[in-house]
Amino acid sequence: MNIFVKRTLSGAVFVAIMLAGLLINKWLFGILVSLMAAGMLYEYLRVPEKSSKHKIIGVIYILLGMVALNALAFLDGEWSGIPVLCVLIMIWGTDVGGYCIGSSLGKNSRKLAPEISPHKTWAGFWGGLVCCVAAAVILCLTGLLELPLIVAIVLGVLVHFSGVTGDLIESMWKRRVGIKDSGTIIPGHGGLLDRFDSTLLASYAAWMFFLIYKLVTGELA
Repeated sequence: MNIFVKRTLSGAVFVAIMLAGLLINKWLFGILVSLMAAGMLYEYLRVPEKSSKHKIIGVIYILLGMVALNALAFLDGEWSGIPVLCVLIMIWGTDVGGYCIGSSLGKNSRKLAPEISPHKTWAGFWGGLVCCVAAAVILCLTGLLELPLIVAIVLGVLVHFSGVTGDLIESMWKRRVGIKDSGTIIPGHGGLLDRFDSTLLASYAAWMFFLIYKLVTGELA
């Protein structure tokens, strides 16, 4: 099967599972987040690390990202999957824009971080940024993302930069331990860490952004 078709089909199934967890109720969401965290920790811990310090930092990094993802659903004190959905859509915008633009223009573009991830290009970086910010604008205009337009754009830029950084962090880890993928659970994508590498840091950054915004505007009592 063509790798693009495989990625698209497996991605669609995964999106459907995520939407079910986000939109049905908090218990299903909690189970989904717990399973994701357990799966990522399993993938990470099964790979031998030379340094126990790296191992501890990696575990804390994964747990903080998943705690932030859960905290996004309780921004106003009551559960709502909409903020999480908005952040995930922006991250998917980064991934889709980076993949499509990078694949089409990458041959003529400079490498973003060749020593860490040789396939990532600046064309993909800027393509991902445009798609992520566009997603933030659309979410804002539709009322799903309850922020002023300029604030939504800033959030989109932050999500993109933190998402790309999270992707590079995982690539650096895989290069250090000598593996290609963290697992095989998602056809065409690899493991859960491969799929949610951007989400871990982006969720934490978005959560902190919302907290600071609410503090500045007085919404955080």
